[in-house]
Amino acid sequence: MITRSQVKKVQERTVAMMEEAHIVLTPDEKANIEVAEYGLGDFERQGLELVVYVNTDRYCAKEMTLFPGQTCPEHRHPSVGGKPGKMETFRCRWGKVWLYVEGEPVSHPQAT
Repeated sequence: MITRSQVKKVQERTVAMMEEAHIVLTPDEKANIEVAEYGLGDFERQGLELVVYVNTDRYCAKEMTLFPGQTCPEHRHPSVGGKPGKMETFRCRWGKVWLYVEGEPVSHPQAT
């Protein structure tokens, strides 16, 4: 579990990365950056930083930041009790992100 002071440092680091990517955040968005460490105790390798714009039962709109070497653990939003699962959309705005999907491996993976 990361401490409140560590969260503050991660938020500052996230703001710096967003600024470097020319992504504008309001003061409120900067102050409310969420830090997800998933209870795994290895935040620098498995964690995620989020600016939440919309988050409902069916849809979310978020800016997600991964620091170099950091991964977001695989997870799902399945249908439960007759309610459909949540939709997610990913777009890499800056840098490079690897997304692992089922299927045959390719020698030089590249999204365009």
